[in-house]
Amino acid sequence: MYSIDNLLEYLPYCYRNELIEEILRCSQIEIERLFQDIIESENEYMVSTATYSLEWWAKFAGIDYDRTVDISTTRSNILARFKTNETVTPLLIKSIAEGYSNGTCEVIELFSEYRFKIKFISTVGIPLRIDEIKKIINDIRPAHLAFDFDYRFRTWGDIKRLGLTWGQWKALNRTYKELKERSDLL
Repeated sequence: MYSIDNLLEYLPYCYRNELIEEILRCSQIEIERLFQDIIESENEYMVSTATYSLEWWAKFAGIDYDRTVDISTTRSNILARFKTNETVTPLLIKSIAEGYSNGTCEVIELFSEYRFKIKFISTVGIPLRIDEIKKIINDIRPAHLAFDFDYRFRTWGDIKRLGLTWGQWKALNRTYKELKERSDLL
């Protein structure tokens, strides 16, 4: 909450009485609320910090607004839509995939096969928001190009190098599938 100095301190002592003190106390509360509202409304100017204006931003971007989708996904969808107005390049595709996967990616162009591959480098397993990635990439890609994904999974050797035995992993209620596919379990 934004706060200002005590307004009563700005008045000479001769003007201070109960009525003036109460007026200044109430005024100070309202001024602090006003400043806080100004700060919050400034946050709505940027998609990355907006909350209650996301519906407007979605309409501005030309996408459907769905209240059931979480705020970070909605923000990513809006920002991705703004990026689609650019010329589609491997760098743009990489930027969109990295934004949704929260990891690094590589776009591999396969010219002779008329397709490209998005390889997830730092994300283990299938990214949680892969459906949004597919939807956006499908919307922006050139129509004559196909695309697919290359996911990274842990091997048993990778899991062994983490320093725990299978019995210890089992005691932690971890399955091999979880260890192989999910990076958030370690």
